[in-house]
Amino acid sequence: MKGVFFLITSLLFISVTGLYAQDEDKVLYTRAGFKFGANYANITGDIKDTDARVRMHLGAVIEFPVSQRFFVQAEVLYSAQGYKFKEEGIENKISLNYLTLPIIAKYYFTDKFSLETGPQIATLANAAESGKDTPDEFFDSFKNFDFSWNLGAGYKLESGLFFQLRYNLGLTNINDLDTPDINFNHSVTQLSVGYLFKTKNNRRQNEEF
Repeated sequence: MKGVFFLITSLLFISVTGLYAQDEDKVLYTRAGFKFGANYANITGDIKDTDARVRMHLGAVIEFPVSQRFFVQAEVLYSAQGYKFKEEGIENKISLNYLTLPIIAKYYFTDKFSLETGPQIATLANAAESGKDTPDEFFDSFKNFDFSWNLGAGYKLESGLFFQLRYNLGLTNINDLDTPDINFNHSVTQLSVGYLFKTKNNRRQNEEF
């Protein structure tokens, strides 16, 4: 009985070691591409009774390999965010559009699925409201800088096509009015599709992590 157990254990060890060795022999690529998708955007904090808006994001991405399972993805995105609320029975849509720079750590727990997290900095590109002509003072009522944290998951095919689901938690009070005791932050869920190009010129052999 002990001999059978030892034989099975040895075979399992050899199989796992073989799979690991094959995985370590894979060529790693730095791959650049693009992504776009939908934002489900709202704000949280002291301002109540707001509703989410479905908007969009798009931009360029580049994925750097660190090891066979660990990658870093840097992005430059245009992200349309905001919220809506009713004022005297009239719906007012607030548009807050940003240029964002997420730096995302990606851990591939399988060949295709990854868990992702990382910081994001953003600068306000423009602000508008649908209920009336937007004065310059409206733009000045929001801070130009925003810092947030991303949590999510991804699925990438060998071809370079990928999908991502991500939650962006705002950590900066974006209120820049004369009432600093009022705090509100961005809350954005993103669903993205993108493509990473793969060329022979940007590949490198695996290095020790």
